[in-house]
Amino acid sequence: MDHAKITLMIPFDTKPEIAAMQASILDAMSGEQRVLMAFEASHHVHELAKQRIRDEHPDWPEDKVTREFLRSLFPPGRAPQGF
Repeated sequence: MDHAKITLMIPFDTKPEIAAMQASILDAMSGEQRVLMAFEASHHVHELAKQRIRDEHPDWPEDKVTREFLRSLFPPGRAPQGF
C-alpha cells in the first residue's frame, strides 16, 4: 500500500540528517501506526492541560477539572450550553 509522503516541520534545533531519519521512520509506518501515535500524543497533551488545571485549582474535584478542560477547547463564549 502506498502512503502519502509525510512533510515535517523541522524545528530549528534539529540537524537535517536527524530530520531525514525521522521522516524515514514516519514514512515506514503504517497509517494505523501513525494514527495511534497521533492519538497518544493528543492524549498526553490533554493530560498535561488537565494537570495544569489541577495545579491551579487543587481544591477542585475531578469532574470540575474535566469540565474546565473541555470548556478550554472552545473559543471564549463558544462552549456548548452546560459548560
